[in-house]
Amino acid sequence: MKNRIGFILLLALISSTAYSQFSEDALRYSARGGGVSARSLGMGNAYFGVSDDYSAVVSNPAGLAQMRRLEFTGGIKNYNFSNDATYFGTTATESTTATSLDNLGFVFPFPTVQGSLVFAFGYNRLSDYATALSFNGFNGQSSIIPTLFDNDANYDIPFNTYLANSNFYTPIQNNVNQKGNVKEGGSIGQWSFSGAIDVAENISFGVSLNLISGSYSYTRNYIEQDTRNIYSNSQADLPADSAYLRFNSFYYDSYLTSDISGGGITFGAMYRSDYFRVGLIAKTPTSVTVKESYTNSGESVFDATGTWAGGVPPVTKYSYDAKNEYGVSSPWTLGAGGSWYVLPSLLLSGDVEYTDWSQIEWKNNASLELTNIQLQSNFRSTTSYRVGVEFEVPNTDVRIRGGYSDSPSPYKGDPSSFDNVVYTGGAGILLNRNVLLDAAVGLGSFKTYQNQYSFPGITNPSRTDEKVTTTQVIVTLSYRF
Repeated sequence: MKNRIGFILLLALISSTAYSQFSEDALRYSARGGGVSARSLGMGNAYFGVSDDYSAVVSNPAGLAQMRRLEFTGGIKNYNFSNDATYFGTTATESTTATSLDNLGFVFPFPTVQGSLVFAFGYNRLSDYATALSFNGFNGQSSIIPTLFDNDANYDIPFNTYLANSNFYTPIQNNVNQKGNVKEGGSIGQWSFSGAIDVAENISFGVSLNLISGSYSYTRNYIEQDTRNIYSNSQADLPADSAYLRFNSFYYDSYLTSDISGGGITFGAMYRSDYFRVGLIAKTPTSVTVKESYTNSGESVFDATGTWAGGVPPVTKYSYDAKNEYGVSSPWTLGAGGSWYVLPSLLLSGDVEYTDWSQIEWKNNASLELTNIQLQSNFRSTTSYRVGVEFEVPNTDVRIRGGYSDSPSPYKGDPSSFDNVVYTGGAGILLNRNVLLDAAVGLGSFKTYQNQYSFPGITNPSRTDEKVTTTQVIVTLSYRF
């Protein structure tokens, strides 16, 4: 299992020559989510071999060729994230929620003499970045303060808050209580311009041209304290450059906002019969540009014992602002799926999706591109599995659905307990000949861990072991005419 460093303290690791990025950043902007629409979610997003509505623009654009009527659709999604994090034997729970537009689109079947030609366009939300983390524990083996040293004094918060001297020395190496709260927000979505055509009887091809846009925000408040009064010095006239001998507390706050833009292409193919359908998809590497603005600030607090040389206490606050820009190229994704009408009222579906995450690359930043081999060594290829079922209740206009998906962790060495497993359910009702209302819920869970910073010579200096649960609810309204 990789000793990966969480983004919680990524901003602490800035050098004077380059901004430090980690594998979590590349993965965040490469993940494409599971799908859109309540019907797709209700069936576990096992939709490559279904795709007979607007959401085909995301799952399998070839499926659009099945549509014979104009469709206008829109959906709302609520996403909840809860995290039980254990830090040096102490567990804390933190949660966050986000409500947003899930999709909004239009499908236009073009009149043809035979076969099918269908166009669609719209907006689709692919991923929510809403996460939360809280931790609190006594760390007897390391401190964050030595990890914040920087050759450029403009970025060296310990030096500027008198927690270290100009020789990069501080006695504050361990035996401190550490706690932090982190909230992430934002999302990534895409504008899809799609088309599908029948190239032979019951065989269609489709393509979606996707323009990606989004934003990401990060807020972290971190505190390190000498709760056991280990660092105490009450001598008279203590020089300011030795103030760390009276260390009491250190407050470290980070704020970041990012704008995301880019594009990619999804290709699809489908074979249809009266009883079953088979779909194939290929998603090209998605290239995105990330523009970041961030602020780091630190404040030290010293014991009110003894006096200061010259009667002048040391400065205790310092902050700086900076910007950064880089690109990320995601891997190819290949998938196959099928659906089968076991009975006229019973539909089963299943998907497999393969991605070689070791193909992730940094782009448009020379210093980062030099680390691509190291970045890629953290990842592996994965195969995700999804199954779904839909049952039309006899003599009604109601359909009920259920599904299951398993998406393995892309990190090398992670066990199966780190898989993101989601159970889904939903229902749809035809309100009249033209209006369809669908709703679905997905309950997910997975385990993960992070090291909040890296400390020389210590394998896990600040590890949080996390148990995450997620809940997403989607309601979609479609009008066909």
